[in-house]
Amino acid sequence: MSQGSPPRFPMPRRTPLDPPPELLERMADEPIFRATLQNGDEAWVITKFDAARDFLASSTVSADVRKPGYPRVSESLATYTDGLLNHMDPPEHDDYRRMLAPEFMVKRVERLRPDVEAIVESLADAMLAKGPPADLVADFAFPIPARMICALLGVPFEDSDFFVACAETFLSDSVTADQSSAALANLNRYIGELIDQKALDPTDDVLGYMCSQHLLTGAITRDALVMIAQMILIAGFDTTANMIALGVLTLLQHPEQRDLLAEDPSLVPDAVDELLRYLTITHWGRHRTATADIVVHGHLIRAGEGVIVAQNAANRDPDEFDDPDTFAIGRSARRHLAFGHGVHQCLGASFARLEMTAAFTTILSRFPTLELTVPMSHLRFKEHSAVYGLVDMPVKW
Repeated sequence: MSQGSPPRFPMPRRTPLDPPPELLERMADEPIFRATLQNGDEAWVITKFDAARDFLASSTVSADVRKPGYPRVSESLATYTDGLLNHMDPPEHDDYRRMLAPEFMVKRVERLRPDVEAIVESLADAMLAKGPPADLVADFAFPIPARMICALLGVPFEDSDFFVACAETFLSDSVTADQSSAALANLNRYIGELIDQKALDPTDDVLGYMCSQHLLTGAITRDALVMIAQMILIAGFDTTANMIALGVLTLLQHPEQRDLLAEDPSLVPDAVDELLRYLTITHWGRHRTATADIVVHGHLIRAGEGVIVAQNAANRDPDEFDDPDTFAIGRSARRHLAFGHGVHQCLGASFARLEMTAAFTTILSRFPTLELTVPMSHLRFKEHSAVYGLVDMPVKW
């Protein structure tokens, strides 16, 4: 498969719940290969689990989008130059992450469990009261993380439609560079005004905490806090909302696994990690630049070359997971790479697991006869977004 011109990346899916087949084929024959991006640049693509994990943990790679050679897989990334927390390198990254860490510790997240479960149950109540049909995305999957991330950050929930529209425009590869830049500028302006309010009157939430403990003390600048809040806002709702909807769809497509969970809800936390492995919705991978020559799986990647870690392929590596293309809640999938690995592993992983566990538990118990109202082939998927998911999901019960 190494002959001829490099393939294009991203590659198209052939089936909705599986990675592009070409990625999986290359894992066997050419686990690290060169690909051509939308702007004509080339980058390495890593598909093997062990190589991906080692590379993400290496100290000789950079997540900084401003570095020459950074693989810009979409037009929005091609115009993006400012650093987010997930696009910063140590030591700057480590300093900011330490500031945020107390708000995302497992014990702190666990204290939010009653709030998460109350929101999930209230949304289930509303769906049942309204009666079928319903849109699982709009009526259930999206409001859970949107309400929680608004409460966590201290963002008014009534503004969620605005920031969701900004985020989805920025994440899309079907908009122009000007549209993407405008959406990001509007979101940053909104966040900046919110921070100014909280700096004057700090509130009991993450933004209020960051203002009182770090902004007002001079430990962080207003611009840096805007970037951090932007990252939490986008990552905190979009990924989880899409995972909830796609996770429910996966359970509907695997009734035997769904029945196992319904019979034993204690299996739901393990099922969450298996769904994260199986679906891996960050389907454009993790993007890095080599800062020094590095040998990965026998391939020399030179300093300044861009690298894409294809997590969706790595999480289907048969050398790491037995029968990886089968969705099986009984397997031990906790080591998956859906949350990344290394210094940039997702800060909100515990929070996301909590939300998904509550969502799937409630769907299984409150909607035992849930089913699609249309054939799966009629569903609309977010093929052109950095975060894969469903546009809508009509269901009945």
